[in-house]
Amino acid sequence: MKRIFAVMLALLMCTAAWAESYETTEDIPLNASDDKVVLTDWADRLVETPELVVPDTLEAWEEQRADISAMVWDTLGSIPPRPEAPVIETYETGETPIMTYEKFYMDDAYGDDVPGTIYIPKGLEGKAPAILYLHYHGDEFETGQNEVLFSWPLADEGQPLVDEFIKRGYVVMAIDAYAFTTRSGQGPGVDPDTGAKETGLAEEASLYKYFTVQGLSYMGMILRDDQCALDYLSSREEVDAARIGVTGMSMGGTRANWLAALDERVKVTVSVACLTRMQDFIKTGNIKWHAFFNWVPGMLARFDTEQVVSLIAPRNYVQLMGTEDIGSPLSGVKYIQDKMEQVYALYDASDKLEFHYYEGLDHDYLPEEFELMLDYFDANL
Repeated sequence: MKRIFAVMLALLMCTAAWAESYETTEDIPLNASDDKVVLTDWADRLVETPELVVPDTLEAWEEQRADISAMVWDTLGSIPPRPEAPVIETYETGETPIMTYEKFYMDDAYGDDVPGTIYIPKGLEGKAPAILYLHYHGDEFETGQNEVLFSWPLADEGQPLVDEFIKRGYVVMAIDAYAFTTRSGQGPGVDPDTGAKETGLAEEASLYKYFTVQGLSYMGMILRDDQCALDYLSSREEVDAARIGVTGMSMGGTRANWLAALDERVKVTVSVACLTRMQDFIKTGNIKWHAFFNWVPGMLARFDTEQVVSLIAPRNYVQLMGTEDIGSPLSGVKYIQDKMEQVYALYDASDKLEFHYYEGLDHDYLPEEFELMLDYFDANL
């Protein structure tokens, strides 16, 4: 006992030796950032996501596919049902030498009139193939559906994107996602200092919180609007509902991936610069780079992106990706490609899956990628 007491006394004396004395409380140094608090790297604490194990037979995959689809929908939350039929109010019409257009409100039966525009080539004979163009994010909340009216990624050529589709005979539809363009400043949050409606990233943050706390997901509600757009596009007399394609860049590419995976009315998909395997992305530490739409609550505890996009098989799919894209680490893209190739092989449909990599390209959209996208739709839609 004497020995134990001596050791404890020695420890107390050492502790006392480290103690600091100050004249007043104000003299005590303030606490600051401290590397000691992290004992295990954040990347090493990620939940273990179940691996997508592709079976040897198509029959087994079809059973597994149904389970994956149900799991993805369940993870997206208690998404409200869509209207049984499109409820549309056209509020403006117009024309150019090569097309007519109609601007519309689409009642989504959730309390919103989703704004969009449909562009129709002049001189159509019979029903035409159609493209649902899904806009990007880029923190450019004033863009939204206006993207198809810009010449980017055609740079200085000055030709609006929609014109390129119209000249090839496609009906084109674009809508605004939450917080973008016509829907900017229409969310549930207000600035506590001014009482004004939030816009931009603040509005997105409030939307994310609003949906998540109710058991919904921001991604799921965006996809719900995209499905409503498919409902309307399919119903148009000018459109061949069996020939609908989707495309988009960045957030638009992600929306295209998920929409095609969960809605088989999408026959051809061209996704540009966004195929993010979330595990690989998080490990880069660039977490703030992806906006709120990409963060589906509980996703990694059940699946990663390879499970989602594998549901697209055996329909036509193309991914256009830069090797230096910060939002889609190449290791993750290659992993997803391998899993998709296994699934497409079960259908004997390997020729319907394409990945095109652009060496040294970051998160961008090149004119040659845009041209490849158009040519692919021409060949397969």
